[in-house]
Amino acid sequence: MTRTPDIPVHLGGLPCSGGLVVPRITPITRTGVPLFGKISELAQYRFLHSRTCQVCGQPLGPRAVLFARSSDFAYQCTAEPAVCPPCAAYSARACPMLAGRRDRHRASEHPALAGIPVSADQQLRMGAPAEDWYAVWIRDYEVIAHPAQPNTVAASWWRIPPLRIRRLPIAA
Repeated sequence: MTRTPDIPVHLGGLPCSGGLVVPRITPITRTGVPLFGKISELAQYRFLHSRTCQVCGQPLGPRAVLFARSSDFAYQCTAEPAVCPPCAAYSARACPMLAGRRDRHRASEHPALAGIPVSADQQLRMGAPAEDWYAVWIRDYEVIAHPAQPNTVAASWWRIPPLRIRRLPIAA
């Protein structure tokens, strides 16, 4: 069984589920069930434009991390809002996809969302093999319309070269 990583002190006040911190961006059902891996369009827009960490909710500092899939490199952008470095370190250990503990996306929608339409992007990933993930260390990013999904905002590093890019999972 996989041990959950220790929760950093700066995340101690956030709600937890299954031993993991529930990121600020994660939607929670009326019954209190966090929908890990889900992001509402409104929250995505808000976190990207306010340059706020999607995990702790604090303003990003002079360096931040974008988590990007292999397919994101063709466009040099990701729909995932940035995280601060301490939250990036925690997320890389805690998130099953980032940590490499899941080799496929969910095959079906969360039971709490029964009857709610699934986006085309989510349908494409349902049950699909997981892509490689990367930590893209940045100074800043531009908020753009995603070139492959014009109705989706994204953080672009095209005009602002990354400080470094590291493949995940990072060996302990």
